[in-house]
Amino acid sequence: MNIYDIAKKAGVSIATVSRVINNSPNVSLKTREKISKLIEEENYLPSAHARGLSGTPAKTIGILTIDIRDQYFASVIYSLEQELSLHDYNVILCNTGGESNIQRNYIALLMQKKIDALILVGSVFNNPHLLDSIKQVSQEIPLIIVNENVQGDNIYSIMCDESSGISSAITHLYNNGHRDFVFVKVGDTYSSKRKVQGFYNLKNLLEIENIESRVFNIEQGLNQAREITQTIVDIKPRPTAIICSEDLTALGIIQELNNLGINVPKDISVTGFNNSIYAECSIPTLTTVDSQSNSMGLAAARLALDVLNKVKVPKLSTISTELIIRESTSNR
Repeated sequence: MNIYDIAKKAGVSIATVSRVINNSPNVSLKTREKISKLIEEENYLPSAHARGLSGTPAKTIGILTIDIRDQYFASVIYSLEQELSLHDYNVILCNTGGESNIQRNYIALLMQKKIDALILVGSVFNNPHLLDSIKQVSQEIPLIIVNENVQGDNIYSIMCDESSGISSAITHLYNNGHRDFVFVKVGDTYSSKRKVQGFYNLKNLLEIENIESRVFNIEQGLNQAREITQTIVDIKPRPTAIICSEDLTALGIIQELNNLGINVPKDISVTGFNNSIYAECSIPTLTTVDSQSNSMGLAAARLALDVLNKVKVPKLSTISTELIIRESTSNR
């Protein structure tokens, strides 16, 4: 059954049905109750077209992310969607993967849907291959990018201060007697580069001459984390602290250290990043940097709403991290 069938059965115009769907006040109580009852009885699901027939365009925001399974992305998007829904905005979420051509196709699809704004979640979207598409979008609607800074008219960025977050974890361990550090990062995204920069920024404090040799790059996943652990423990002298760019990486490393009979944190301290559920599930529980994913999502939603409401906002906003100290780190 469609909106035309509902209108015919109720003996009203489709515009009247649409007004009821859109909660317009210009419908009598008797007619509203009649149409609402029909909609319920027929299990009618209003389409975007039906919502727009009242003369008020549907309020829709598109969200793109590379992998909704990622705990960080999922947390950001949940907060985004919840806040936007409070302001009667519909959300279209696209899970793009890492291929630029697929990402461009999704952007084109969302633009065909006449969205009011586009939100990109993840530093991966700061991609030279997407720049033209991003610029084209921003000529028509506001574009917000989460955890990356992209320059351009009608483009707004919100970032997590990841570099300082890593530096805070290292400084905490240094002040507790640790001197031999390694850093394990996942992938080669702009986000991971900012995190490793936090390690490099403390080069003088750590007194590591060839600090690049203390950085290990792996792919996302427990198996990759377990594999790199053997390489790390064979370093002479053995590191006393392993700084990880992701909680999942830290979890895999802790598991492998336990398998090797190396005590965490007595022999080696381990830190993660994001303060995800993995940090609390780890044994021992994981010291980690809270990237404030919920706050990032909430801030991105409010930024989009402000821009759409013609409120003057900064082109770049930054959210600070917080070090969460748990059982996986100790004094030397």
